[in-house]
Amino acid sequence: MNKANAPLPAAEILRRLSLNATTLRALAKRGLVKITERAVVRDPHAGEEFVLAPELVLNEEQTAAFAEIARAISSPENAKPILLHGVTGSGKTEIYLHAIRETLTRDRTAIVLVPEISLTPQTVERFKSRFAESQDTVAVLHSHLSEGERHDEWHKVHSGHARIAIGARSAVFAPLKNLGLIVVDEEHETSYKQEEAPRYHARDVAVVRAKIEKAVVLLGSATPSLESYYNALTKKYQLAILTQRVDNCQMPLIRVIDLRQAPRSARAPILSEKLRNAIGARIAKREQTILFLNRRGFSTSLLCSKCGKARECPNCSVALTFHRSMSRLNCHLCGHAAAVPKKCPECGQEALIYVGFGTEKVESFVAQIFPNAVVKRMDADSMSRKEAYRETLRAFRAGKIDILVGTQMIAKG
Repeated sequence: MNKANAPLPAAEILRRLSLNATTLRALAKRGLVKITERAVVRDPHAGEEFVLAPELVLNEEQTAAFAEIARAISSPENAKPILLHGVTGSGKTEIYLHAIRETLTRDRTAIVLVPEISLTPQTVERFKSRFAESQDTVAVLHSHLSEGERHDEWHKVHSGHARIAIGARSAVFAPLKNLGLIVVDEEHETSYKQEEAPRYHARDVAVVRAKIEKAVVLLGSATPSLESYYNALTKKYQLAILTQRVDNCQMPLIRVIDLRQAPRSARAPILSEKLRNAIGARIAKREQTILFLNRRGFSTSLLCSKCGKARECPNCSVALTFHRSMSRLNCHLCGHAAAVPKKCPECGQEALIYVGFGTEKVESFVAQIFPNAVVKRMDADSMSRKEAYRETLRAFRAGKIDILVGTQMIAKG
């Protein structure tokens, strides 16, 4: 202990010396140790380095869109909500960053909402790198933080140390002072709606809060919700459009394959022959593949082949999804879980079959077909550990993953 270069936490001293708190206080009374209180900030991104990244030069369309947003930020009292309708890869995030910089220069603060908690780490990485001049500029608010981290991040916002708050839907209530901008990324996503009490839609709360606080709300999407697009067409919202991808990148070639008619392998009936060949060609060239599927789990339902009855959630009356990794049936609406029965609860016959497929089954089949490829799954089940999403994303960027299978959380990867 004498060799310690800095004060040691009391808990560590008690553990090292097998003492209790009473003994420690007695030592303090005799002047042998000194007990002081010090605030410890629990930073969810402690130990990470964010190198200051320069602002990118906007193209012509981005410049025109940003000019409209900048005008609104300069006179927010009369500003309408702005719908930024841009195709995928058109650089909407770069416009968000420019808009936030414009807001900060006017001594105002900003909130950035993302639809999925899993998207927060990569959003934070990009924003902290852009605003790395101050470590406390960006705060993170979402339910996957520990209680201590959440308390400290919230306090950072409330005290005014943080000027940008990033998070999922609950971050719309961040107690930022002098709020100037709210960005709602992927505004069409249903995850912004909270079904349980208190029920609210974060996008709509953002619009109302911006009006109350005389701030600008920026809604971004490649596929806007019907109501937002209608509001833009009827001039209730401003509309800024981005029709081109940055750096003149071409839109991808889309091919629709009817699996009812396309030839398929018995080993992997869920993949068409053309898709298998395309994946194989990418692997041969040492390129990467992303397989997107909007269903997690192994099989979408457990069906009795005798009576035709599927196992349903008692609360929601929807088919339960089979998760092989957990060996149970789950409801993706309310979270109800049930053991896998050996017999049909309706007719008592041992004729249960698994129907449909999700990301878990796709991952299994793909790994069998391409045994030499590194296959990784990215969904709410496989990314439950706090650092899992960030680690997987970095591994994919580094080329350590050949095939990435996942739900919508891979869409922004």
